[in-house]
Amino acid sequence: MVSGLVTLLLMLVFIAVWAWAWQPRKRKDFDEAARLAVDDGDQRAGARQEPRA
Repeated sequence: MVSGLVTLLLMLVFIAVWAWAWQPRKRKDFDEAARLAVDDGDQRAGARQEPRA
């Protein structure tokens, strides 16, 4: 009985997080977060990046 309730609770939590993450208004935030690994911090500050040899 208890394991069934825990399973149901976790399923509801999963669906709630999934629905929150797929909201259209969150897309911009997630796109920015996805680019953090490849964006150079100097480019955000407006500094010119020197070409690499």
